[in-house]
Amino acid sequence: MGKGLEPVKKTNIVDQIIARINDSIISGQYRAGEKLPNEYELMEELQVSRNSLREAFKILSAMGIIEIRRGDGTYVCSEVKPSAFDSVIYSVIYDMSTNEELVEMRRILDESILHMAIRNAVEEDIRILHENLDDMEAALNQKDYVAAQKLDYQFHLGMIDACKNQFFIRLMKSVYGIFEKSIIRTVQHEKEKSMVIRHHREILECLENRDEGGVTDAIAHSHDTWKEQIK
Repeated sequence: MGKGLEPVKKTNIVDQIIARINDSIISGQYRAGEKLPNEYELMEELQVSRNSLREAFKILSAMGIIEIRRGDGTYVCSEVKPSAFDSVIYSVIYDMSTNEELVEMRRILDESILHMAIRNAVEEDIRILHENLDDMEAALNQKDYVAAQKLDYQFHLGMIDACKNQFFIRLMKSVYGIFEKSIIRTVQHEKEKSMVIRHHREILECLENRDEGGVTDAIAHSHDTWKEQIK
């Protein structure tokens, strides 16, 4: 007879605290941006130690559910951000995927992002993206490739923000993190640096002109060099 499975252990105190706080947020007891009771009140209500509560808070903060403001208190996050746990999950998926699957996934994501941004972006979003590309072009002209790489990735995050859909933004930023390194390497390895700017401006032109018909070509052109970085 083969070796049996380990008995299931009882849920520890920290997990129970996390579950209780999550449940209170889901039920609407505490809403986005609302301050939670102070540490002593929560310890009394939950009948837990300070160490257990603080450990639970660290995990909830890493998950992007609460925000700990030193000297002020703990709040339910009003701005949804990708969490460390999201990044771990998608990194595992990345490692299991073929190059062809990753290229196809990013094409689908980028086209979806651009289509939604075309429908929802406001003038301020477009202005910020223009400034980003101006700064990126200046960095490339000065051969400051480290700054240019960061601005390249920020451009893509700015496109996601321009979608104006919080659920979509959370999902896309979580998934998009797995492409960060390969996107950054694209600037470093692009033989013709001006092509990087040209491809980004083509995407921005689609957005500015609300040209949904040009999305597929703009995204395809922008991926030409990037595809080499995931091989």
